[in-house]
Amino acid sequence: MKAVASKLRFPGFALFAALFALLLSPLLAPAFKKTAGFLLARGQAPAPSSIKVVDLIPASLSGESNQDSEPFLAIQKDNPQVMVASAFTPNPFSMTGNAPVYVSQDGGVSWALNAITPVPRMTCDITHAMATGESHPRGDLHAGTLDCSSGVMLDESESVDVASSATMNVQSMRGNVDQPFVRALGVSSGDRIYVGVNDFNQSNGQTATIDVSVDGGATYKSVRIERRKTAGQDGPSVRPAVANDGTVYAAFFGWRKFDGKTATSDVVVVRDDAAATGASPFQALTDPSDKLPGRVVVKNASIPWSNAPALGQERIGSTLSIAVDPNKSSIVYVGWADKGSKGDIYTLHVRNSTDRGVTWSKADLPGTTIHNATNVALAIANNGVVGFLYQQLSGGRWVTHLVQSHDGFTTSQDTVLATVPADQPAEQFLPYLGDYDYLLSAGNEFRGVFCANNTPNFADFPHGVTFQRAADFGARTLNDGAGNLVPISIDPFYFSVPVIP
Repeated sequence: MKAVASKLRFPGFALFAALFALLLSPLLAPAFKKTAGFLLARGQAPAPSSIKVVDLIPASLSGESNQDSEPFLAIQKDNPQVMVASAFTPNPFSMTGNAPVYVSQDGGVSWALNAITPVPRMTCDITHAMATGESHPRGDLHAGTLDCSSGVMLDESESVDVASSATMNVQSMRGNVDQPFVRALGVSSGDRIYVGVNDFNQSNGQTATIDVSVDGGATYKSVRIERRKTAGQDGPSVRPAVANDGTVYAAFFGWRKFDGKTATSDVVVVRDDAAATGASPFQALTDPSDKLPGRVVVKNASIPWSNAPALGQERIGSTLSIAVDPNKSSIVYVGWADKGSKGDIYTLHVRNSTDRGVTWSKADLPGTTIHNATNVALAIANNGVVGFLYQQLSGGRWVTHLVQSHDGFTTSQDTVLATVPADQPAEQFLPYLGDYDYLLSAGNEFRGVFCANNTPNFADFPHGVTFQRAADFGARTLNDGAGNLVPISIDPFYFSVPVIP
C-alpha cells in the first residue's frame, strides 16, 4: 500500500518479498512437483471438531519456507465446495510464470496451487470474489491484483473456471493505484463488480475510489467517493460491501492531517441504493455537519502509521472492515483500528447502524474495543449473526479470535482459532501477517483465512488443525517430505466455524 502526500510507499509486498522469494526459490524448487497445471496436495486426517482449521500449503510444497502472508478468500456461493484463497506465495517453478492462487474443490478439506493470475511470479496485493449465478460451476472469479514487476500496475481480471490452468483474462488495467479490494454480486444480466482502491490518479488528493463494473468486467468506471479536503491522500483501505438487494456500501479513511507518524482521519461510509448503476453513484448518504456525500462515523480518529515493525513484528495503519446484512441491507457494521485511549499501540473498534448508515452507535459495541490488535474482518450470516475476526498480540503470542453475536454483541461467543509465538519466525518483509485477513459466511458457516506461525503444535490450535504439508507434531518440526528439516515460517490457514443460532 502507499502512504501520504509525499507518496512514501507502504507496499503491500513488492520490494521485500520479491527479494526473499528470489533468494529462496532455488532451494525450494526441488521439493515440488507439477501435474496438469496444479500442485497436488495430500491430506492429513482432519481435526475431530465441527470447527476446522487447515494449513493451506499443499504436501508437494512441504519444503517451502516463504512468508506466505496477507491471505484472502472467495467462495462460489452456488457451489460452496469451490473456494479460492491467496497469499504472498510465489510460483515455485518459474521466476517468470504466473503467480498462483490456492483452489479447493471439496469445501476446504484440501487445497492446491493453480498459477493463473496475470501477474508474474508473485502478486503485490491480491483480493478476489466469486459472484453468484451464471453457468460457471467452478467459479466466475473476479480479482484485483497489483503487478510490481514493472512499476505498480492494477490488473482487474476474470476466470470462468478456477480449475483450469488458463491465465485469468485481464479486463482492465492502470497504474498509480494501491490495495485493491474486490466484492461482487451476480445478477441475471451479469456480474456486478466493486473494487475499492486508493487511486492517486484522482484530483485534489481525494484518492478513495471504487472501480465499478455492471457488465461482468467488460467495462469499468472509476468513482471517486471522497468529497472532502484531504491531507494529500486518503488512507490505503477502501472497503466495499454488497447486499443481495443491490445496496452497496463502502468505508474508507478520510485523512485530514498527517505528520508522518499519525493520520488524523475520519471513518467515512458511503452508500448506493441501485448497485452503483446510476450516473452519480455513492451519494445516498450525506453527513449533517456539511451536507457532503459520505456519513462520518467517527471524526478525527488518531491512526498511528508505521511501515516498520510496531505491533510485535507487524506494521500498522490500515485496518478497516465493513459488512452489510445480506438480507437486510439496513443493517451495517464497520470496524477499524486507531490509537485508542489507554496507551496501547493499536485498538480495534466496531460500531453499527440499523437505518442504512444514516445514524451510528455512539460508542463501541460491547466487547469490541480490543487493545493491541489488528486485522479486523466482519461478516454477517444469513440469520443475521455477525462474525468479528481479529488478531491480537497478547502475552508474546498472536491470538486469532472469531467472535459471533446475534444481538449487537450484548452477548457473544468467542472462538480462539490459533495462539502462536509472535517472535518466531523473524519477519522477512512487511506486512508480517498481512494488512488484512478475511471472513465470509456460507450457509450455516463462517469461513475465513488468517496467517500464523506454522509450528506443528496442537497446543497452538485449541480446536485442532490439519496440515497438508509434511509435519511431525511429536517433534514439532516441519520437513520436506523426505525427512529433511524445514524452517518454521508464516503460512495461510483456512477455517470454518458453525454460525451460532
